[in-house]
Amino acid sequence: MSSTLRFETWDVFTNRRYTGNQLAVIFGADVLSDDAMLRITREFNYSESVFLLTPRTIDGIARLRIFTPGGELPFAGHPTVGATAAIARQRNLSDAMVLELPAGRFPVRVGGHGDVWHAEFDNPNLPTFQGDGPEADRIEAALALPEGSVDAGSHAPRRCGAGIDFFYAAAPLAAVQAARLNTAAWDALGLGDACGVLLYAPAAPGSGVDWHVRMFGPHIGVAEDPATGSAAAGLPAQLMAAGALSNGSYDWTVEQGVEMGRPSRITVRFEIGEDRFESLTIGGDAVGVCAGEVCWES
Repeated sequence: MSSTLRFETWDVFTNRRYTGNQLAVIFGADVLSDDAMLRITREFNYSESVFLLTPRTIDGIARLRIFTPGGELPFAGHPTVGATAAIARQRNLSDAMVLELPAGRFPVRVGGHGDVWHAEFDNPNLPTFQGDGPEADRIEAALALPEGSVDAGSHAPRRCGAGIDFFYAAAPLAAVQAARLNTAAWDALGLGDACGVLLYAPAAPGSGVDWHVRMFGPHIGVAEDPATGSAAAGLPAQLMAAGALSNGSYDWTVEQGVEMGRPSRITVRFEIGEDRFESLTIGGDAVGVCAGEVCWES
């Protein structure tokens, strides 16, 4: 027997339709099995889809499950922002709320009207250095970069995260812009359960942003992501490990998706005190694109 659930699609980390990172938001998803969620995610074929379920706590507004075409994630940035915007528009909210994710309880704040909303969340998972990454020359091969492009010094590749892990690699801006996947060399990286590689560089002077990044994750079904809030959330840990941060307050804008024709901007705010992270907030805009019903077999 076939039934239907309402869905909306949103473009996230942008205030203009057909830019940013595409997201499918499926409402009333308590009735879906894990397999059904994965199949629906693969049908949309976006980087991620998010399923809204009944919260388990009194103050929770919704419980989120997030899938890529390759499987479930405990946390991701653009589904958290997009889900907040979708809930706020549906319920006519403009306030603080709490979302429940496998990676923890996420306080969120949202405001907006019509189809354009702004949301930000406090990540309970602070940036953390997890270990060394693959050798620089192996990342160069995987991203078809000339020898010597990836920093092997203070910004050497490392595994870091803030809820989920990525490998971080620094390169000059021109190299970041020119990177492209070499599938065979990528498979040889053996990234395990890390979500991908974030390639980063200081943004061009006068661009109005702090970092220009690209995230590659073909092993989780995302060849390249237009905007990766979870990877931006872990970037401060890489910069701290590189000796590039000191105690104080930081307010970054991270640019992504330009090379894909889907420019995105992610805000990253954090505090460091006594050489440790004290808070982390990720935010951005989201714009509604379309709505409809998705069928599933009950």
